[in-house]
Amino acid sequence: MKKKEKDVKKSRIFSLLTLFIALISGGAAVFIWFYITIDYQDNSNPSYDGYRVSPVSFDMTATKFFKEGSLQKDNHVNPEFEDLEINAKIKNDGVKYPATRPIFRLVNMDNKQTVYRVKADLSSVKHIAKVEFPAFGELNGSNDLQVYQGVYYPKSSTWESDILVKKHQEAGRYQIKILITKENGKTELADFGEFNVDQPTIEAEVDNAQIGKGQFDVKVRTKSIADIEKINVPVWSKKDQSDKKIYEGIRQADNSYKVHVDYEDFDYRNGLYHANAELIAKNGLKAKCDAGTVEIALRRPVRIRLMQETSLFKDRNLSKNVRLLPANSMAYVKGIVFNSDKKVYRTTEGYISAENIEISEMMDDIRYVAHRGNHKVAPENSIPSFQQSDSWGIETDIWLTKDKKWVIMHDKTVDRMTNGKGKISDLTLDQIRALRIDQGSNKEKYSQEQLIIPTLEEFLTIMSSKKSIPFIEMKAKNLEPSDYDDLANIISSFGITNKAIIISFDFTNLVEMKKRLPETQVQFLAKTLDEQMIDQVSNLGGNAGLAIKYESVLGRADLIAKAQSKGLTVNLWGVPQSEFKKMEALGINNLTTDYD
Repeated sequence: MKKKEKDVKKSRIFSLLTLFIALISGGAAVFIWFYITIDYQDNSNPSYDGYRVSPVSFDMTATKFFKEGSLQKDNHVNPEFEDLEINAKIKNDGVKYPATRPIFRLVNMDNKQTVYRVKADLSSVKHIAKVEFPAFGELNGSNDLQVYQGVYYPKSSTWESDILVKKHQEAGRYQIKILITKENGKTELADFGEFNVDQPTIEAEVDNAQIGKGQFDVKVRTKSIADIEKINVPVWSKKDQSDKKIYEGIRQADNSYKVHVDYEDFDYRNGLYHANAELIAKNGLKAKCDAGTVEIALRRPVRIRLMQETSLFKDRNLSKNVRLLPANSMAYVKGIVFNSDKKVYRTTEGYISAENIEISEMMDDIRYVAHRGNHKVAPENSIPSFQQSDSWGIETDIWLTKDKKWVIMHDKTVDRMTNGKGKISDLTLDQIRALRIDQGSNKEKYSQEQLIIPTLEEFLTIMSSKKSIPFIEMKAKNLEPSDYDDLANIISSFGITNKAIIISFDFTNLVEMKKRLPETQVQFLAKTLDEQMIDQVSNLGGNAGLAIKYESVLGRADLIAKAQSKGLTVNLWGVPQSEFKKMEALGINNLTTDYD
């Protein structure tokens, strides 16, 4: 019986103990549940402000919480609000822990120094109306201030925003603040953190390996933590940079960049080319450098003669045929380009391949010669007519006086153009100088001193001062050796033996002058042209030519081409303005005209 009572007593004690433990456990569970699930961002109790971040301050750039040189990482938050790693390791992400103070985090997104994400756990701060993150680069300070609006994420109980380096575009250290505005309008300002952005660098150089083709490369190397948005390479050849063109760098397999420059982009301009290079990173930072200079001096002809039938193309790649060009066609050249090693002429009408075709290059355009000076404004072969001519060359006629002086006159007599009569060969120089030109254009505008019959020396003096090419037609025949000597001495005395051009219908005159002045060009005057004449004149040696009346060679580009292939210059005379374009198509060298 006593044993039974003893067991009942034990049972009651055990039941009471169990109930007590259950009550304690239940109370603890309720307390833990309440503690864990309580909303620390709940603003239902207006009497409690929670954690206070800082006193009110509006000097966004005044605070600097790190000492110089203390930034050990690229980015760091205010140590007072740092999320310590030891706490982070023991936390369970599935459990919502109450914050006893704000927690700041600063993340360099993708480690590219382009976007920095700020995160602030402000669970311990009450009655928040809005959160802002003022940020600025220390280089420009308050002038660089940008205010980023925070966005609240309930799931993580954090206010977040992205700091965009591109909005600041400067390298160096950046400061971030946190500005909390309460529902009652009060504000709290604190240092959030800082980060460092490295300055990108760029190096560039010109590769002139293909300069002989009017081409060069610019090679660029970069160093940038941020991704590169673009590499620009400005290139120009004019001093005022008015022809500047910007090329975009193409990334290479070794992560360098390259641009290819062709002088065709600059209208085939020879000269000194300048190049720079500019890096633009995705975070807005830039870097520039000088790539250097290179000189293009590509020799090219003004005109070409196609010695055989060939195709004219619309494009440089020679893929779009325009038409066939007949043999002996002429084309004006804008430039020479190269497709790899294949030479191509860029003409005014299109592109012509230089491959597998005979082409005669002409380094000069047609040059115009004023016949007897500018006789539209002054009498022919007069001093004013020579002075007022703007042509490349000026043609005149010379005769010998009775006393062996060379004077200017087209006719063998003075009858047509002066107030006197008689053959020039029968008059002395003094007699001729006493005469006056009384015929020709605007003769009344000029003084008597201007209307004298010029000597050869006076003509050459004007040519030297104008730097015009004198075309001297020898009218006289059956001359003495001394006459040729005298003429050669006069020309030599003016230092123009390699510029003056002697022309004559008398072949003997040319032979004799060539003996005395081998450097001086001689041209045989004729009214017609044939192959026999070409062979005859080519025997005069180097620097010889033909001066042919234009009607005889219309449609005979083959004869002109043959003469030029033998090294002869071809000059046509008597050409009216209406025929100038046809003469260009023939590919002649000079054109003597009555139209200055």
